[in-house]
Amino acid sequence: MNTQEKKKSSLVLAIISIIVAFGFPVLSIFVGVFALALANSHQKESGLDYKNEKILSIIGIVLGVVISALICIALISQLSGIH
Repeated sequence: MNTQEKKKSSLVLAIISIIVAFGFPVLSIFVGVFALALANSHQKESGLDYKNEKILSIIGIVLGVVISALICIALISQLSGIH
């Protein structure tokens, strides 16, 4: 696998983690962590800058955490009868 393909794979996973965050936030966290780990390992191998991939991965992770927290808060408030 050449360097461009490695950059592309971590970038695609990072973008997928952002998109998936709105439908399946927990899955977004896992995909974002995987994309971040992939970008870090590829950066160590090649010495190239993977800044965009890392930023997008972190955005996907944060979105997944925030949306998961909002869903939990909404479920708890519905179950406890708070409106």
